[in-house]
Amino acid sequence: MGTRLDILMIHSNLPLLNMLWAHITDELERLDKMLNRFDATSEVSKLNSHTQQDSVSVSAELEDILRSCQYYYEKTLHLFDITLNDFSQIQIHGNHHISFSNFSVTLDFGGFAKGYALKKIQEILLRGNIENAFVDFGNSSIMGIGHHPYGDCWKVSLQNPYTQQTLDEFCLTDNTLSTSGNTEQYTGHIINPLTGIYNEQKKVTSILSDNPLDAEILSTVWMIADDQQREQINENFKHIKGTIYTL
Repeated sequence: MGTRLDILMIHSNLPLLNMLWAHITDELERLDKMLNRFDATSEVSKLNSHTQQDSVSVSAELEDILRSCQYYYEKTLHLFDITLNDFSQIQIHGNHHISFSNFSVTLDFGGFAKGYALKKIQEILLRGNIENAFVDFGNSSIMGIGHHPYGDCWKVSLQNPYTQQTLDEFCLTDNTLSTSGNTEQYTGHIINPLTGIYNEQKKVTSILSDNPLDAEILSTVWMIADDQQREQINENFKHIKGTIYTL
């Protein structure tokens, strides 16, 4: 996924924890092999190089992922778009085949993959009967299951990337916090697919949700949506809590 992953699992059975960790790392390697467009051998990379064909075969999972991306594309007023251009140019035919109405379209799952991976990790931990765990994907996508051994939740602080002062503190209990924003070293990396303009505002957004994928996608959408768009999108995701911090 191109970022650091830290997991704290609370359980007395060490062999179980080692098994779950191995399962998680295997799953992440599998997902990377499917969704990493920078890996020439990945399924997405191969798909991006075959867009001039009338119909392209995809795995059942990738077809499901594309349908999920289509859902978020519609529910976010087209502000989430893995093509960064126009998702409607992808036709999902079923039977594991898709086609492109515009041969220049390519797919980028950068704003999707971490949230999808967190959902997979969540499933693995719950199947393993882990009641308390903390999962940190690069300090920007953080999931708390259960609570800290010496508290009633997992406390997480959000810092101002320009001053390092604390902006907010969150108490995670069976939910996910995803943050997005610009920093002094990393600005202009979030593009509005409707305008083609990169966001360079000094602000940070946070989304709290019990769905890791909703949190991941909407934290980026919140960076580029205006007030009216956010209000409309909120109607489709009533269970989230979104906050914007102007720095």
